[in-house]
Amino acid sequence: MRGRWAVLAGLLAALLLGAAPAVAGPPAQTAGPGLPQTAPVALDPATTAVLVLDMSTRCNDPQQVCREIAPGISRLLDTARQHGVFIAYTVSAAARGTDLGDVWQGFNRRPDEPVLYPDGFDKFVGGDLQALLAPRGIRTLVLTGSSTNVAILYTATAAARLYGYDVVIPVDGVNADTPYQQEYALYQLTVLPGMGPHFRFSTLDSTSFTGT
Repeated sequence: MRGRWAVLAGLLAALLLGAAPAVAGPPAQTAGPGLPQTAPVALDPATTAVLVLDMSTRCNDPQQVCREIAPGISRLLDTARQHGVFIAYTVSAAARGTDLGDVWQGFNRRPDEPVLYPDGFDKFVGGDLQALLAPRGIRTLVLTGSSTNVAILYTATAAARLYGYDVVIPVDGVNADTPYQQEYALYQLTVLPGMGPHFRFSTLDSTSFTGT
């Protein structure tokens, strides 16, 4: 009898194990859509502004992805200054008054380059940014900074949809925590209904300013 029960228990265990679902492994990494095509742009310095979004002293930390693009943005700012282009910065409202509340030192910010602390992913929130741009006759914004899927995406969308700005994004002057976030955020700007003509994609070195 004892042997029969042992056989039955073995058969039951085999049936249960066979019915158990296989344990799934980790999901495969989803590939991003790729970066949009870039082309050189030559912009009118009198009607262009360069905005540097959320590149604070946090970029001193090598673990922060903004550290990777900060030197390249700094070179673009030097070129913009040579042509008298208006430059402005944003820093997270939560960082104001803290050690992370200043613009990254490597940009060598000048006194006439304002720093704003908007309380939102869209840096037009609160109206201070538009109040700086409108009186200067700005029509084109060059957006740089981090993160692409947060500050850049929401600010670019508002700039084009609400205010009619043309937006230039140097793809190596913006970044995000992962390649997927970077690629998808930029891709999203290429498929927004009716917004395509407002967005152009360049690189830092192929973004230039005409005239003096």
